[in-house]
Amino acid sequence: MLIIGISGQAGAGKSTLAQMLSDRGLGENLEVDAIGHELLDNARVKKALEAAFGSDIFDLSGQICRRSLGRKAFCNKEATERLNAIMHPAMVEAVRMRVDQASKNGQNAIIVNAALLFAMGLDCLCNRLVYVIADPEIRLRRLVDYRHWAEDSARERLFAQDALPSAKEVIRVENNGSEKDLAMAADMLVKRLNMTAPKEIT
Repeated sequence: MLIIGISGQAGAGKSTLAQMLSDRGLGENLEVDAIGHELLDNARVKKALEAAFGSDIFDLSGQICRRSLGRKAFCNKEATERLNAIMHPAMVEAVRMRVDQASKNGQNAIIVNAALLFAMGLDCLCNRLVYVIADPEIRLRRLVDYRHWAEDSARERLFAQDALPSAKEVIRVENNGSEKDLAMAADMLVKRLNMTAPKEIT
């Protein structure tokens, strides 16, 4: 089974490329951030977050308010580390289960799309790794124009991407052009990945 890990710089087009590969037959696009949002409904995760950040992270319906949690979890490095210590292991386990289920269902490929693929250790689940890059000014404009981020906030995020481990074999995809250019790169990447697809999980 081909397990493709995709990461990249903020605004580089990681998620766009992941969806393009999925649309071209390389399996489900597992958005790890979305999986993290789903886990906020998990009873065990909710209990751990309440213990770490207090009961005022819940709204009136008893669900976690992401805005309230964010204010507390991202106020300093220590708080962010507490959040990651709770969320990252749960997210990794959820991804592992989804990949295992895809394999049992006979799927030939799946995509693990994560901003912190390497930091979370999700690269160890994958047998092919892709990293999307683009020039800083192009990424800044995308974050401001398409994601509607404030420019100051966008600039802070430009260099906060997942670090590439030097020992890993990683396919780098440059995305400085249009979406049509990226689609052409996706077509070539599909051919490359299919040519080197493993017969089983390594």
